[in-house]
Amino acid sequence: MEHATHAVSDEARELLDIWDRLARQHVALAGSCACSVGGVTLQLQDFEQDIVDYLLGQAERNDRADVAALLRHRGRDEDGKWSIGALLGALAGKEAPAGAGIDAPAFILTRLGKTLRSFAKLHG
Repeated sequence: MEHATHAVSDEARELLDIWDRLARQHVALAGSCACSVGGVTLQLQDFEQDIVDYLLGQAERNDRADVAALLRHRGRDEDGKWSIGALLGALAGKEAPAGAGIDAPAFILTRLGKTLRSFAKLHG
């Protein structure tokens, strides 16, 4: 059990580093044209709600109430807004989040890892 908790913690820390780096980068969604008007730029953190919605949807489709509860309990900042940083920070802690199924953190990290690493590969 301790080994699994350590592996989850390490993965969460790695993803938190990726998130911290990528969340502040600007991403161009369209190129500029001959008139010199540039395209739209966004930051990955602008998609935070969409990413959490994806994770919640995955939890619901897989009948994982424990995962949805973990997201709702640990995935919000102090103002109650969705926060990937808060979620990853909680999962990077030394103790398993209370009330979570034993593999709930791994369920989240697997899916979130694919999302963040894909974005890093394309835009990092």
